[in-house]
Amino acid sequence: MVGAGCAAAVLVAFGGVSAESIEGSIEASPSTDARSEPDQKDHYWRVWNGALPEQRDEGNHDDVLAVLTGKFTGPPIGCTFRFRGGALDPSTLAARTGTQVRVENRDAFTHELAVEGLAGFTPLEAGPGKARVIAVPAGGPWELGDRIYGHVDGYLHSIRELVACASVTPSGKFRFDDVPPGPYSLRILRGAEQVAVRRVIVPTGKALQVDAIALSKSGRN
Repeated sequence: MVGAGCAAAVLVAFGGVSAESIEGSIEASPSTDARSEPDQKDHYWRVWNGALPEQRDEGNHDDVLAVLTGKFTGPPIGCTFRFRGGALDPSTLAARTGTQVRVENRDAFTHELAVEGLAGFTPLEAGPGKARVIAVPAGGPWELGDRIYGHVDGYLHSIRELVACASVTPSGKFRFDDVPPGPYSLRILRGAEQVAVRRVIVPTGKALQVDAIALSKSGRN
């Protein structure tokens, strides 16, 4: 009986049907905050001299996050975030309003996450393998930073009907897995902005392929 109850709870959370995947891509657009050549030289000089950790090269999509919103009672799917390669990965985060978001430190050095304007959040050092948890009220987006490494930045969005998150690859592709069939809003977040939104319907029994999405310069939700 206990096993049957657990299975029933899972079916309720997933709408009583199997879960599917969504694949899509965004059209490349130049980053609005790309470093100038002198800035790049100064940054890498400080990396070479040990003042900053080395950052990985991820094209211009490391600050982009795809999210689904809609009616869903289960925990958000795929919304995991981390410090990796000397930066937030991705640097745009999202969490369901009234819950918590966990940021793991997968670097070999310590980070000290700071959240600008979020009451009650105290920056504390998180060593390798550790994590910081942020309580996410309504409001935002909030600017993220690192008290130790000044080049680290990002934004945290509080979304009331958050269903799932998917990072975007350097080539502009994203994929959601284990999404219950049904109607959703597919939103593309970049930094503090919502730069695209599209209505999608996930069918039963097959994956959904979304046409390429063009990003606008702005479009806050």
